[in-house]
Amino acid sequence: MMKSYLSKVALLIFVFASCGKSDMLKERPNVIANGITAQESALNQAATIRYLPAQNGPDETGALQALIDQSVAGDIIIIRAGNHYFSGTVHINKSGLTIRGEHNGTDPTNYMRKAATASGQGVSVLDVDVNIVNTVIDWIYVDGGMLPEPNIRVFGNDTKIYNSHFRNSGHSGILIHNANRIWIEGVKTYYNYVVGISQWGSSDNRIKNCQTYENGGEGITIDGGSHNCFVENVWIYKNNTHKRGVGAIGIDAANGANIFNCTIDQTNGHAVRFQNNLNQPDDGCQVYNNIITNNQGCAISMRHPQLVTNFGQWGNTMTNNTGGSICSEP
Repeated sequence: MMKSYLSKVALLIFVFASCGKSDMLKERPNVIANGITAQESALNQAATIRYLPAQNGPDETGALQALIDQSVAGDIIIIRAGNHYFSGTVHINKSGLTIRGEHNGTDPTNYMRKAATASGQGVSVLDVDVNIVNTVIDWIYVDGGMLPEPNIRVFGNDTKIYNSHFRNSGHSGILIHNANRIWIEGVKTYYNYVVGISQWGSSDNRIKNCQTYENGGEGITIDGGSHNCFVENVWIYKNNTHKRGVGAIGIDAANGANIFNCTIDQTNGHAVRFQNNLNQPDDGCQVYNNIITNNQGCAISMRHPQLVTNFGQWGNTMTNNTGGSICSEP
């Protein structure tokens, strides 16, 4: 009876403390030990916490998959510090799980490294499967070894990715495909062969307080019916290094894209590019209060400008871009 009473008191304290916090970053709890948060410690006594130790060599695909298969909604899986190698794809096939890596408070210290398969081909390290919802991924580090496929593929709605690094993919650091309401915050995507963060057919997403730099193509794409996506306070630096994309941010057939309070600089090409290969409108897109400088193209470029309708831009600093501020081509 006493344990039940204390659990209820802890729940009431948490609800009271959470009221009035509208910013999602403020709502996130602080980690207190071993990747476990104060809220989780107080509230999820019935949940199970599982650990993946670093093997520093042997393939850990099966070991991590087994932990996920044993878990239920609310459970937490901790990726221990050290080197982890994966030659297969681990499927997050349960809703409501948290996958969290150990870290030093600034960067992840769990190094999830993609290894070649027997055929020499690459695979994604993590997939959030179709119809899986409310996955939380926090403080993980994935190095793709420049093997094919993205480092992580997100097919499940309402996935949240925080404080993680996705680098050296032979494709994209993060691929979001037909998944909606994805929240990405405090994430770094860099040195990927094509795109840092790729969105296709995925709406109502927010990318906030991130860094995406030195990718071979775009830092971020908003493509193929990815409507109402927000990119806020992101440093988008030195992308399209090998001209595998259309610029720093590529937009195609996406309504309601909002890009604001970002720094976009030193792109090997245009900073913001409406590519319009799909020949569909980009309606109601807004680009505002950004610093867009020193790019080897236009600050804002529109291909097939007749498709860019109800567009707004204001408050942008657009200097030293070799193509000028705003340009268009048929």
